[in-house]
Amino acid sequence: MATACPQSPQNIERNPGLHSNHAILQAIKEKIMEENDRRPFYIVNLDDIVDKHKQWLAQMPRVKPFYAVKCNNTEPVVKTIAALGAGFDCASSAEFQQVLNLGVGTDRIIYGHPCKDPQDIKLASKQGVDLMAFDNECELFKIKRLYPSARLVLRIQPQDDEDVYKHGKMYGCALDQCKELLVKAKEMELTVVGVSFHIGGLCTDYMAYHHTIRLCRDIFDDAKSMDYNFSLLDIGGGFPGYAVENNPTFSDAAKIINMALDEYFPKEENVEVIAEPGAYYVQSAFTLALRVTGKRVLRSANSAKVSQQSYFYYLNDGIHGSFFCNLLFLADKLVRNFHVVKDEVQMPVYQSTLWGPTLNPDNLLAENIQLPELDIGDWLYVPNMGAYTIVLASSFNGIAPPELFYFASDEITSGLGT
Repeated sequence: MATACPQSPQNIERNPGLHSNHAILQAIKEKIMEENDRRPFYIVNLDDIVDKHKQWLAQMPRVKPFYAVKCNNTEPVVKTIAALGAGFDCASSAEFQQVLNLGVGTDRIIYGHPCKDPQDIKLASKQGVDLMAFDNECELFKIKRLYPSARLVLRIQPQDDEDVYKHGKMYGCALDQCKELLVKAKEMELTVVGVSFHIGGLCTDYMAYHHTIRLCRDIFDDAKSMDYNFSLLDIGGGFPGYAVENNPTFSDAAKIINMALDEYFPKEENVEVIAEPGAYYVQSAFTLALRVTGKRVLRSANSAKVSQQSYFYYLNDGIHGSFFCNLLFLADKLVRNFHVVKDEVQMPVYQSTLWGPTLNPDNLLAENIQLPELDIGDWLYVPNMGAYTIVLASSFNGIAPPELFYFASDEITSGLGT
């Protein structure tokens, strides 16, 4: 079987049946059999991304997705999403250049970073990427000097209380300053076409979308009184990439958003509505396999009974590779399920702690979880690893990033021209 790498979409393996955990586990086992002591690797199911796109269109038909490239910029992923006709949310010139190189038109790109490098604004002007966000007066001066014909979107602070990774403090115009900023843009003869916001990552209170869409309605009305004619609403990201027990689902978010749009932005107004999903598209498409490279047996101080043993395991991927989000997004809020590749069933389990491979003492992946006893050379796998993993990996301690093996059905590969 051919292997794949991040920049080689031609190396997508044809497989019509990666639609179950059993099929993914079988693909992992086949790769291990090819090279048992290999470095960590991903099994990537591109059909899963296509399925997510279809679900989006079915459940939020009014909202056009603009995929957040920063979430996972591997070439086969971006190419697949481009072939589906989605738009792209880009945060740098490198990101919008990657998308443009795939033949995506500038009408399918929003430069969503509200505080851009002047050099990137120049490149956006050169390439015709004219739809871009702003949230402060200094940004307006930059744009006026470097790209005065750009179409601007005012990013506001969202009304969210329960998101884990908040953006409000860093980006977004405070609500009581929006009118003043719009007045300034008008004085500078800049073109503002709409409003955007971004609910923070891992948000579980989807009423935040409803509340913020209502506030956007107020800003639209204020802008109209100032002779603006807004035509775009960008509801950002924050959509879940897979279902978590007891947490609201994507369907729950879609129902709330549809209700808010019908109430505050009815269809007859012809306002274009877009969103910036990232994790939603890619999280469940990636499954990571990683190997045990070290082991330590721990016993309680007052007993040598085997049943009271616990274990430290050292793995060949960690926070400097696929698990940086353990630091970035707070490990206690992430659901990382480690599964054993072994075929044995009904094995006794023990308290286990998993560490990454580097010498950083903070390289903790999971603490006090229940696993059967493992040996050096055994493999684990972790599903739902497609979002903010590969893009954040480094080469700390000289450790190479995981390999990537892409799989897709014939229908998908033919659509990608591979």
